[in-house]
Amino acid sequence: MSSLLVVPPGTPPARDEAALDARGRDFLLLTIFVLAQQGYVDRAGILAEALHMAGDASAEVLLARAVLRFFAGDWAAALACLDELDRAAPVERFGSYTLTDRERMRRYLKARCLFELGETAGAREAVGIYLRHG
Repeated sequence: MSSLLVVPPGTPPARDEAALDARGRDFLLLTIFVLAQQGYVDRAGILAEALHMAGDASAEVLLARAVLRFFAGDWAAALACLDELDRAAPVERFGSYTLTDRERMRRYLKARCLFELGETAGAREAVGIYLRHG
C-alpha cells in the first residue's frame, strides 16, 4: 500500500446504526473493484481499509483487503488478512468438496504469500489443498 496510508493497530470499531446501508456498501465495493481493475491499487486499498475501519468485517471486505495487499506485494499483511478471513469465513470443511473460484483464489493467494515469505512447508501445504480440492 501507499506510504501515505496509516492505519492504527487494533480491531475496527463496532458497527453502529449510522453505518453504511447495503446499497452504499455495495457501491464502495464496486468502486474498489473498478479502481483495482484500472490499476489504482493504492486508492482501492485506502477505500477497503476505510470500509474495514468503519466496522465492516464481512468476507467481501476482508478478501478485498487481502487481494489489494497482495497486489501491492505486502505478503505478510496479505497473509494476515487471509488468516482473518479464514477465521471469519473458513474454507476448509469435512468430507469431500470442491472449492469455488473465490475459495480457490484464497488458497492461491495464501500459497503465494507463504512462498514469497520463504515458508516453503506452508506453501506446499496450501498448494496441496488447492490441488486436492480444486
